[in-house]
Amino acid sequence: MRFCRECGAKLFYDRTLKEYVCKSCGLTYTFQDLVIGSDRILTEDKYKKDERKKIRKEYLEWWLSKK
Repeated sequence: MRFCRECGAKLFYDRTLKEYVCKSCGLTYTFQDLVIGSDRILTEDKYKKDERKKIRKEYLEWWLSKK
């Protein structure tokens, strides 16, 4: 299921326009827009996970150095 990036409502596919349309706010997305958006979100999530791992590792090194 696809969701609108602006309001979070469900999108439905309009065959005449060949685009996804938000039921709530009316924004339209092409398939390409949705693919690019999902790639960006996945990249941001990976970056955040890497940052959290780095912070945990630094904290663990600090904690063990005090003992």
